[in-house]
Amino acid sequence: MMALNAESSTSHWLPSHVYPTLEDASSRLRFLISCYSAPGHPQRGPYVLAVEHKDEGKLLGHVGFSPFDDEVEVSYAIAESSRGRGYGTDALVNACSWLADTFAVSRVIALTESANVSSRRLLDRASFVRVHESAMMFQGHEQLVSRYHWHPPGNRGVA
Repeated sequence: MMALNAESSTSHWLPSHVYPTLEDASSRLRFLISCYSAPGHPQRGPYVLAVEHKDEGKLLGHVGFSPFDDEVEVSYAIAESSRGRGYGTDALVNACSWLADTFAVSRVIALTESANVSSRRLLDRASFVRVHESAMMFQGHEQLVSRYHWHPPGNRGVA
């Protein structure tokens, strides 16, 4: 986790996911794990899933869900050394499908800096639909953000 935390793309695109010390990261992990009990629900608190290499057992990144107004927002990150192999797309598609089946969520939203072309391409490959772009506070400062929606297959509702 600390290796992923130290990657330049994490500090650039997801500064809110950067933990300055191992103690800070451990504290955040304990909090996230506590959200899974009683039972956890991504409309009430964060629900983060590790993305692991199936054969090697290596941590590749995460897909996380959290409340956003009355909806569920997804976030994601894949280690720089593991990008370009479809892991991010597979993780995002499978995690969103699991979320829809497990929690009866009919729509997932994703927000990304409009300038983050790699993130936008990943969302496109994972069947997210871009619905609009607007200026808003995001990752600590005002910027242009693209909003995407995902619906479970067979429930491709209006964006």
